[in-house]
Amino acid sequence: MGSLPLIRAASPALGAMIVFPIVVALQKDELIHSRYRLVRMLGRGTSGAVWAARNELIDRDVALKVMEPEVMSDQVLMQRFFNEAKSIGRVNHPSIVEILDMGQAEDGSPFLVLELLDGEPLSVRILRDGTVNPELLLDVFSGVAKALDLAHQQGIIHRDIKPANIYLHRMTTGTIVGKILDFGISKVLNTGPLNFSLTKTGTVVGSPAYMSPEQASGRDDIDGRADVWSLGVVLFEALTGTLPHEAPNYNALMVRILSQDPDSVSRRNPTLPRCVCEVVDACLQRNRDKRPTAGALSAMTQSAVRQMRAERFKQTGGRRQADQEPSANQIFGLTRNQFARAVMVGAASGLITGLFAVLLGYFLLR
Repeated sequence: MGSLPLIRAASPALGAMIVFPIVVALQKDELIHSRYRLVRMLGRGTSGAVWAARNELIDRDVALKVMEPEVMSDQVLMQRFFNEAKSIGRVNHPSIVEILDMGQAEDGSPFLVLELLDGEPLSVRILRDGTVNPELLLDVFSGVAKALDLAHQQGIIHRDIKPANIYLHRMTTGTIVGKILDFGISKVLNTGPLNFSLTKTGTVVGSPAYMSPEQASGRDDIDGRADVWSLGVVLFEALTGTLPHEAPNYNALMVRILSQDPDSVSRRNPTLPRCVCEVVDACLQRNRDKRPTAGALSAMTQSAVRQMRAERFKQTGGRRQADQEPSANQIFGLTRNQFARAVMVGAASGLITGLFAVLLGYFLLR
């Protein structure tokens, strides 16, 4: 299922209690756990599906990430499910999708209940538009970086930051907030009972194009700076429509990431403000000691946003470019209603002027 905001697998203790019946696919209007009514499927993967649902006990819309019962015997998938629930539960921030509940469906399928998001993944926005407005992008990423900083402080490294795992959620106020999804392969940096890393030393984990050099080399001392590199790759892609490192195959890509510095983002998009380029270039330092922490990155993005807004205000009086350009429903920069009123006022003024001229001419000719 990868980037969809939804499930993985239950704890081993939970899995041990399950007796699998004949699997019946979930259907619309089905009631799960005596309270969650399935409304529509949002997506499906190899291990389960994501549904928009409604909690009929409290009349709230939610997202259900439900695993297929037959894959419960896969210990890796079960551990990822447990990872996601624990990681999201430990980090409470507006830029991390909220987990509301966890349980088992009537057929034994484990599920997570998450907040239902309104919007689209950043990957969809990039695919559709090519690039994203720098001011909007950095405004969203200031929250994303702050959320990752909080996770890093608690010893949680995401390890799979990519556009598909950052959701552009539109709040009821209209504000766009970035939501980090899918902590299924996150790593917890402690030695206590919550250390549920999925991999052994030397294993490469993550999405290849977004891996940091230390991930690509399979190092076992990955820390939060790996997520900062991945954020830099996502920013680079969203601002230029290209990736900093591209290669014809996996091995060649790993070699490039490990041995070559990426282009400065300004070379791929010379129109970008300098403050934006400085943020991206800081993230993409192959030497991780030179990268900012996620907290410092959040501060950098906020500073860049303030600079862009100040410049926009000087040039346009505070209006965004989209506010100045006529839309498909505008005529000469006016809305259709404004244009119609202008035409009516103009016509009335012309009629009055014409009548006045006729009357004046009549009296003069007399």
